[in-house]
Amino acid sequence: MTLGEKIFRLRTEQGFSQETFGEKLGVSRQSVSKWETDQSVPELDKIVAISQIFGVSTDYLLKETEEMDRAAAETYPRAETVRRGEYRAGRRPHYEYKSKKMIGNLPLVHINLGAGIHRAKGVIAIGTVAQGWLAIGLASMGGCSIGLVSLGLLSLANLAFGLIALGTVSVGVISMGAISFGIFSLGAVVFGQFAFGASAHGAQVAIGDVASGKIALGYSRATGVYTQISNRQPFDYESACRMIDEHVSSNWLFFKTWAKGMVKWF
Repeated sequence: MTLGEKIFRLRTEQGFSQETFGEKLGVSRQSVSKWETDQSVPELDKIVAISQIFGVSTDYLLKETEEMDRAAAETYPRAETVRRGEYRAGRRPHYEYKSKKMIGNLPLVHINLGAGIHRAKGVIAIGTVAQGWLAIGLASMGGCSIGLVSLGLLSLANLAFGLIALGTVSVGVISMGAISFGIFSLGAVVFGQFAFGASAHGAQVAIGDVASGKIALGYSRATGVYTQISNRQPFDYESACRMIDEHVSSNWLFFKTWAKGMVKWF
């Protein structure tokens, strides 16, 4: 067992996060991470401090063996019993896991959960605050981001910001939510170039119960240059598509196609 593996085992057995352990030694969380992944070795004074914190000998830490020496074996249980008793009295539940496998400078998986603010950063990150290609947390940021508040290429959250955003309140190029802002937006109250919902406000096309836009198709009210009011009957699909083709710029070609599909769906 390497020095890094021993530090990782002792730290997790005590329930310390990397940040908490680093604070005890006066080093950063990144330094602890490098020790545990054997990317670097603690200085001698830090090794002595680590042995004192965990109640083990420096020989146990430095020798590549899983067995403690006799002196450490005799002192470790007593030291652990006292320290764990003191720690648990005021400690909040916490769990942290960081995979040994790295992709670039990030662990493949980093899970950091518990009461309070715990940050996770990895390719797959799960924590109170999470950052990664797949990030799950109360606050999350990444390629695919899921949380209470999230920012990502694909964002799913109560408050979502992203290229594609889905949430109670969402902001994105393509957004879906109760209140939605985007180039193409779908929801209850929506704003964008192309808006589809109960109250839809679209600069180009708006379809909904109440609709306002250049081309507005509404069930109860429609306000725009070109309008249809259906009174809950199907919209005139051919006429609506013709208006979209004639009066929406070809720069919006991709979204024009979607808008014509939404006419039929609504």
